[in-house]
Amino acid sequence: MIQLLKNISMALILSLGFLGQAQTDVKLSNFVFAPLIYNPAYAGSSDGYSATGFYTSQWVGFDGAPETLILTGHDRIGLTNLGAGFDIMSDKIGASRENKVAGNISYHLRLSQNWLLSAGVKFGVKNYAIDYNLLSIEDQNEFGNPFGDLSRTSLIFGTGVFLHRENFFIGVSIPNFLTTSYIDDFRNTLANTTPNYYLTTGYRFELEREVYLQPTLMTRIANGAPYSALVSFNLDWKDKMFASVNYEHNVTAGAFFGIRIMDQIMVGYSYDTSITTFAQYNGGIHSLMINFRAKERYRRDRCGCFTY
Repeated sequence: MIQLLKNISMALILSLGFLGQAQTDVKLSNFVFAPLIYNPAYAGSSDGYSATGFYTSQWVGFDGAPETLILTGHDRIGLTNLGAGFDIMSDKIGASRENKVAGNISYHLRLSQNWLLSAGVKFGVKNYAIDYNLLSIEDQNEFGNPFGDLSRTSLIFGTGVFLHRENFFIGVSIPNFLTTSYIDDFRNTLANTTPNYYLTTGYRFELEREVYLQPTLMTRIANGAPYSALVSFNLDWKDKMFASVNYEHNVTAGAFFGIRIMDQIMVGYSYDTSITTFAQYNGGIHSLMINFRAKERYRRDRCGCFTY
């Protein structure tokens, strides 16, 4: 009975996915470790060069469950006010896959002794593909390519601003302005992409020497998708151990733990459980994270709320 419910649920989800897949961006519950994905203005705001990788597996227990791979990296360009970075993502669900490659350029401006403002742009390409061999299609005439792969490519162009001081930040961004419809050879709409609007903010409290608590908030608005707000509380113990809990109303709740195994390398694991009606049929969301940072080559300003 449970297996039957799994199959029915997965069929419904995948059916909706073909109509709305890529309508919203991938959202990480531990987004504080990868702000560049959502806001290009963050490029160059950390201590020296920083690169972060994620592997996320969702809806564990379902066939064709989503899997996501993410890699980001960024740095300040020498002694200039410019920052540069990249983000790469591969997102797979069922028979569909979306791959993205984007570059990020930012400019950093000191407003006062304490406040800094940066603005950035994101540009790149993404590819949306379906492997029809993984689908069971009753009427093959409804699809232009009932066998093999169908692939569509489009451009990415986004922007953002990021205002911060040592213990506070706020950012507004649109990772991709462009609206795209992926259509097959028979004019069936396979997926739509619409702009996602983000607001992120956080405040860093020093509980004791080198021990910090940072509440953060990320909100997202996208056409055709419900309003989303993700809250997390992040603990940093002497830049050696990290822990956080997060909650998204009527969607997920989870926790993260990370440890710095050497000065340049940090690893972490997070688990999120669904609080929707599907919770009893899946094993939650598992994420692995690794971060590499190079020592600072130049003395420069950075955002104290992030070091990634």
